[in-house]
Amino acid sequence: MKKFIGTVIPFFFFHLVCCGALLIFLTTSGYLLLLRQEGDKKLFLLPLLLAGVLFFFLHSYWGRCCDKKDHKNLGDYALLILLYIVFSLIFGMAFMIYVFIPWWIPGYKGGFLLP
Repeated sequence: MKKFIGTVIPFFFFHLVCCGALLIFLTTSGYLLLLRQEGDKKLFLLPLLLAGVLFFFLHSYWGRCCDKKDHKNLGDYALLILLYIVFSLIFGMAFMIYVFIPWWIPGYKGGFLLP
């Protein structure tokens, strides 16, 4: 029960605060409309996916190299974590821009989201 509460509460808190604040920022600044238009055009989809695959490959390659030498130092751990964060952010942004926003608000032309 402790593990369940210890994972669910931070997950919901993170999504409530972070995603809610991000959504308010994107809506009021007009960037949500720009992201929605980019989701339709798909101009940066291929470069974004290629960059994500490159960072994923670098992460797995560096991890295999560390496994071959049978130890990791602090720099190796830091680089692996950084590479993981970068490819996770790239794939997360690609999912948000090209899948989630067009599905969530299909006819968005700007303005308030709620009636």
